[in-house]
Amino acid sequence: MKKIKVAVDVGNSNVVIGLYFDGVWEKIYRLSTKRNFTYWSFQKKLKKIIDLNDFNPSNIESVIISSVVPTLTDIVKLSCNDMLCENIYIVRASSVKRVNISIDNINEIGTDLLSNAVEGSSMYDDNVVVVDFGTALTFTVISKNKDVLGVNIVPGLKTAINSLYKNTANLPVIDLKIPDKVIGKNTVHSIQSGIMHGYVGLVKEILSKIKNELVGDTKVIATGGLSKFAEPLKVEFDDIIPTLTLDGMIKILEDYENS
Repeated sequence: MKKIKVAVDVGNSNVVIGLYFDGVWEKIYRLSTKRNFTYWSFQKKLKKIIDLNDFNPSNIESVIISSVVPTLTDIVKLSCNDMLCENIYIVRASSVKRVNISIDNINEIGTDLLSNAVEGSSMYDDNVVVVDFGTALTFTVISKNKDVLGVNIVPGLKTAINSLYKNTANLPVIDLKIPDKVIGKNTVHSIQSGIMHGYVGLVKEILSKIKNELVGDTKVIATGGLSKFAEPLKVEFDDIIPTLTLDGMIKILEDYENS
C-alpha cells in the first residue's frame, strides 16, 4: 500500500504542505496564513488536498510540522490529527540531532531555519550558508563541522515593498520585477529598481562578510518561496533549491521515527 509522509511548514505568510512518497515530493501546496486561518478553514484545505490526490488518509504514514507561528501550531496539529493521521511530530530545536546549535538560546532559532541547516549541511563537507527568501530574508550559517553558528535576518522583499505601501501616502503596491535600468523613470520603476537592485547588493555584501568570518571553503544555497527572484544572484549560489526546508524536515522526521 502506498505510504505517504506529509511535511507542513507553517510560516508567517504561508503554510506549505508537501506530500512525500518514495523519495520525491509528489505535490506541494502553498496556503496563505494572512486571513481567516482557523481549524475549520485548514481542515477544509486538507480535505481538498486529499480529494485532489485521490488517496485515503490511511495512506498517510506520518506528519512532520515546523512552525514559527505559535498561535497556529496547535490549529495545524489538531487538524492534521483529525484529517490525516495520529503519528504527528513537531520540529523542536532541542530534538534536532544532525546539527549542533551554537547560539546563545537554541529556542530563538526558527525550526524552518534548522530544517534548512539540516538539509544544507548534508549536501556538502564545507561551510554552508542558506539564504532563505521568505517573509524575512535570512542567512543561516553552518560550519563544516555541522555547527549552526548563527543567523542574519533582514525584512524580505515583499515585506519591504509592503512597508513602503503602508507607510507612505502616494506609493503603490508593485510586482516583484527587476527593471532593465537602475535609474527609475516612474514610481513603479523607481521602487522596483530600489528594492530589487538594493537587495542584490545587500545579499552580496552580507555573504562576503560571512565568508570572511569563516575558515575554509563555503557553499551557498538559496531557498524559500521568493527564491525564484534570486536569478541576478545565481553566480553567488552553488544551488537554488525551493524544497530545501521540506527536505530537511523529512530528515528530521526520519530521525524522530528511528529514535
